[in-house]
Amino acid sequence: MSGSVRVTLPDGSAREVPAGTTPRQIAEGIGPGLARAALAARVDGAVRDLDRPLENDASLALLTDRDPEALEVLRHSSAHILATAVRELFPGAGIGFGPPIEDGFYYDFQVDRPFTPEDLERIEGKMAEVARRDFPFVRDVVDRAEANRRFADDPLKLERIAELGDEETITVYTDGPFQDLCRGPHVPST
Repeated sequence: MSGSVRVTLPDGSAREVPAGTTPRQIAEGIGPGLARAALAARVDGAVRDLDRPLENDASLALLTDRDPEALEVLRHSSAHILATAVRELFPGAGIGFGPPIEDGFYYDFQVDRPFTPEDLERIEGKMAEVARRDFPFVRDVVDRAEANRRFADDPLKLERIAELGDEETITVYTDGPFQDLCRGPHVPST
């Protein structure tokens, strides 16, 4: 990457930054408080991770917990924390998909028996533990062959990869030991 990009902020001010600069780096340049509070970014109207590089001129809004879009990103990331916890507590569980919904989040699991109230308490405790580990959410763009390799032992994911049709690239997010097919975006870490 070479050159610079012009980033226009919500107040109308603009900054010239090197191409490849991330919204997180711009937040850090504005101030440490904003850098700590930022959960995601709106780039040209699309919500994205804070660590996705800016490659072209763009409008940029840094989203905090006061922004509805950031709450949806937080819920989506919480769903991944839930899946990480279930995978650790129930290693044989099939992991489906976990989107945010209007008032929360969920994940589909394929298990031998329904979760009991005691299981749910253990899952909640494990989620808190996963959150304390502060794993970064890492976005990776892969081709179909790499996605099939990564999920070779996961029939639910292989089925989903096959359903993606002609998409040439697939995004995978990893947080610590857990990875999933996912378009994102996510908060910076668990």
